[in-house]
Amino acid sequence: MDHFLDRRIETLAIVAQTGSLTAAAKALFISQPAVSQQLASLETDLNLPLLNHHGRRITLTPVAKELVSYANRLEHDNQAVLNYLRTGQTPSLKLGVTRSLAAFLLPQLLKKIVASDHQVTVTIGNTAELSTQLLAGQLSMALIEGNFERREFTAEPIGTAAFVGVSNRLIKRPTLEAIFDQRLLVREPGSGTREILTTWLAAHNANLNDFKQSLALSSPLAIIESVKQGIGISFMYRALVEEELDEQRLFEVDLPGFPLQHPLNVIYLKDSTFAAEFQEISQLASEVLPKS
Repeated sequence: MDHFLDRRIETLAIVAQTGSLTAAAKALFISQPAVSQQLASLETDLNLPLLNHHGRRITLTPVAKELVSYANRLEHDNQAVLNYLRTGQTPSLKLGVTRSLAAFLLPQLLKKIVASDHQVTVTIGNTAELSTQLLAGQLSMALIEGNFERREFTAEPIGTAAFVGVSNRLIKRPTLEAIFDQRLLVREPGSGTREILTTWLAAHNANLNDFKQSLALSSPLAIIESVKQGIGISFMYRALVEEELDEQRLFEVDLPGFPLQHPLNVIYLKDSTFAAEFQEISQLASEVLPKS
């Protein structure tokens, strides 16, 4: 890898990643005193406190975490620009998409992206996983539904999607108390879909433990099939089950306040050199988003 950053900042980033001076020294193939010396020199030059010492344990100060985050963003863009200058080719777009959005939005979006002559690779995961990969420089941008750290990312809103409860039978005039007698099929922790539901429940002084039983599955399609089999009810984007609802193989759980209209965003690292390209992809995503 070509190094644009002060090597002391790179050392700080390794300390942040490994969690200790000893582990950072091993990763960098230098001695622990050399790591300590680099960080002390960096603190002096920047006139900023970077480390908290707790006996033998160290943690990064808030300002050090901000510095590492900024350095990671800068390094990611620097490498992409350098590759472009060397090859004359626009960097391949590394797109992350949440599992729910991949099921009903990705095929149409890929068709648009390919037609616009972009080279693209796709990673599918939940909102938390994709956010982590963005910060690590493993993704260029991500199409997400959950909450994200606004200090780290620029967001391009692409629209909203209807979020509904679904069952394999019609539940007449359902109440929150009544559906607690049902088994709930819910996405895994870190999923935007799960977060939407838990946030709504919390606003009604409730949580997942109020259901008779809850089962976590990481696959939206597995959840849909399980609901069809009568294993339980679930909450998801209507676009995932539009056909099943139309054919009455599934039914909406018509709770008061539903369907929810939830915002969807494309996110990427702040101050990215490639912001214009990411905005172009965001516009394509907005064009193919089903109208709720």
